[in-house]
Amino acid sequence: MKIGDRSIGEGAPAFLLAEVASAHQGEAVQALALATSAKDSGAEGVKFQLFRAAALVAPNDPNRSTFDQIELSLEDWEDVLQEVGSLGLPLFADVFDRESLALGERVGMAAYKIHSTDMENPEFIREVAATGKPVLLSTGGCGLGAVESAIAVVRTEGNESLMLLHGVQNFPTRASDSHLRYINTLKQTFGLPVGFLDHVDGGTTTALMLPALAVAFGADLVEKHVTLNRSAKGFDYESALEKDRFRTMVELIREAEAAFGEPQSTRGAGAEAYHRVMRRAVLACTELRAGEPIERNHLAFLRNETGLAPYEASRLIGRKPRADIAAWSPLTEDLFE
Repeated sequence: MKIGDRSIGEGAPAFLLAEVASAHQGEAVQALALATSAKDSGAEGVKFQLFRAAALVAPNDPNRSTFDQIELSLEDWEDVLQEVGSLGLPLFADVFDRESLALGERVGMAAYKIHSTDMENPEFIREVAATGKPVLLSTGGCGLGAVESAIAVVRTEGNESLMLLHGVQNFPTRASDSHLRYINTLKQTFGLPVGFLDHVDGGTTTALMLPALAVAFGADLVEKHVTLNRSAKGFDYESALEKDRFRTMVELIREAEAAFGEPQSTRGAGAEAYHRVMRRAVLACTELRAGEPIERNHLAFLRNETGLAPYEASRLIGRKPRADIAAWSPLTEDLFE
């Protein structure tokens, strides 16, 4: 999968995506400020949730007033997204309805996410896939059958730019509910890149550690909520990070990736230098006289950069030095007849 020139998947560094969700509190200026903060924190992309309340929640739903409160107008969204695009950050969006999808197309959205609550809505998935943009399928709460069906719907539109997202959407999620091993299950089952949606308490050390662990377990993308001020406890603050902590999370992920190394060998310049200096070698523990056969009690195995390795000592037993050898000298075969 590619976002612009950036590859996401096997062999590439994890893509780090800042999730704004509803942290803008229904204010366009805050939406832009959050995107700017995300870029300054090292995020490689920023994601918004685009919805029309009337197309998402019934008028008599007890939560409808909340959605009305955080809904931005299409005009405000268009202004915000165009400005965010000028920051150079790829734009991602959860889209929940046709109007929001059309908005995403007008502003040049880089990729779309299908929210887990729409994974069994094939008609809408098909419309999103038909844009030809990369599609991220959120698997939270869905069985493997539902995931397989959603993938098939995307592919009916000829769209092969697919990624799965694993994450538990409690707010906040307990670390023990994160099930990082499931990342590999999804990879092996579907042969697609898999990202991780982290929703643990943003005020904990775990919020910085868990994304790096997810990458170690194979996550190709990490999505993390952002906020301007956790202490305000606004919408979607529970798992969100402020700018400095988001930057720390980015640094930890990159350090973790650097530590993964190569599977073929643990040897490197540093390891080899240490081994060379600290290795044990065969030394004479007494003065050795020319022409006198060597016995085992003449030898000691002590640290030295030169000299035969201890497993080679048997090759010296019974042999005669060509010349006198001082005590504590490292021994090599060329010193013997």
